[in-house]
Amino acid sequence: MPTDLATVQNISRGIRGEVSEVENGFALRRGSHEYLITTEDAEQYLARKADIRRTIETQIYYPGYYEHIVRFEGNGLRSTPRSGDDSIVLNSPDGQTKIEIGIISNFFTLALLDVDRLSPQLRRFMMAGLMFSRPRADRPIGTLFRLISIRVITDATGQLGKSVARLHELAEAATFHIAYGQGTSVTFTKSWERTDYWIGRKEAEEVQFPRRIYNTELVGYYNLALASDSLVLGYLALYNILEYFYTSVAESAIHDKLKEQLVAPDFTHTKAKKLRDLIKTIRQFDSKLDEANSLKLVLSKHFEKADLRSWVRSYETKEGVYFTNETSIFGTNQRLDVSDGSIIGSLASRIYLIRNALVHNKEGEASRFIPYSGQEEFLSKEILILLFLAEQLIIKTGKDIV
Repeated sequence: MPTDLATVQNISRGIRGEVSEVENGFALRRGSHEYLITTEDAEQYLARKADIRRTIETQIYYPGYYEHIVRFEGNGLRSTPRSGDDSIVLNSPDGQTKIEIGIISNFFTLALLDVDRLSPQLRRFMMAGLMFSRPRADRPIGTLFRLISIRVITDATGQLGKSVARLHELAEAATFHIAYGQGTSVTFTKSWERTDYWIGRKEAEEVQFPRRIYNTELVGYYNLALASDSLVLGYLALYNILEYFYTSVAESAIHDKLKEQLVAPDFTHTKAKKLRDLIKTIRQFDSKLDEANSLKLVLSKHFEKADLRSWVRSYETKEGVYFTNETSIFGTNQRLDVSDGSIIGSLASRIYLIRNALVHNKEGEASRFIPYSGQEEFLSKEILILLFLAEQLIIKTGKDIV
């Protein structure tokens, strides 16, 4: 299809701006602001228009290309890309796939404008030139909206490029890496409605291209914790990541116990005593398997004691001794014992005590959280070790990309 003035006017009809031809393409004027639609932008969009698939309004896909609107939550604006020059780019080791987070692409912008009427919800994201400093004649059409997107670009003929689900999973893995490296929550926008909240926690780090895909539910809770300005919500969201594994570790533990009895040389289903012993094992295990013990099992299964001890020592070297000192937490004296024989149980008890204090609020009980009472000071420290555990669980239980 030839790229002429009438064609570009039709593409951009969603905002009914004034379109005119310029040297390197077309200028879209809206009020006192002017945006450039290059001939290349228009031709690329027209060539791919028939291939575009959109399952939700904030996402587009065609084979080999995936783009989704994302948000840097709250104070994440400190790292929000504000021009095409400061995008975050991750390249796969083989050079076949690129993930980029930056201002919305010109391609997606044209797809948004190619409607009879722009939605009121989308209109409120229009930039009006407030954040970008490019000269007016060189301002790309993508800067029309105050929107950030994540883009995955790969081989259209490969298995990855053919699956929108896998491209989304890879994009989600990249947002976790960025959140991990910068302490900033990057969340996928599902509609043009949005809210603002955030918790930050560490200095920026460089991250590599994702080599694993992570559990969607766990990444969701992780982002909720980082995005929240509530320490209580943040702590409980991170606790939910640990709690997610209670069933699997419990089943694994009981299965191991039962296997030992079932494979014993003298076991047989004809011996009543052996069957009674089997039943006794199950009953005893079930009676002991409360949430506190389940938490111990999760820590025992997924963490080396030396790694837990190393995190505590690293924190106390930088921030001063805290966890290994006796501290009153919600009316109970706590000291994290980092010895091999005690660190798992000591840490699990501490986390579970705090979780219960945040969830329950029975009159007269000392172990409860009281907002704005000064307890936030130690809770802001306690959440850091839970953040470490949650991050490591997401990473350890991820699936390698094949």
